[in-house]
Amino acid sequence: MTSISDQLRQFIAEETGMSDDEFQNDTQLFSEGYIDSFTMTAVVAFIEETYEVDIPQSEITLENFDTIDNMTAFITRAKG
Repeated sequence: MTSISDQLRQFIAEETGMSDDEFQNDTQLFSEGYIDSFTMTAVVAFIEETYEVDIPQSEITLENFDTIDNMTAFITRAKG
């Protein structure tokens, strides 16, 4: 089975048209301009649908979503 971080990398690469070797799991995707708010919305929807978690607006923060590592940790916590 593909890991959460690998699935996120693949999705983000497809959404942005980048190769997944252009960024790492600890790259600050939003802060460094790799993704914009429209792509972030798509990422949040992907996470909700793929991992069956509800993400309240208040949880959509840089702390939770700026890197793939942060997103993976958030998903792991949300799935409990």
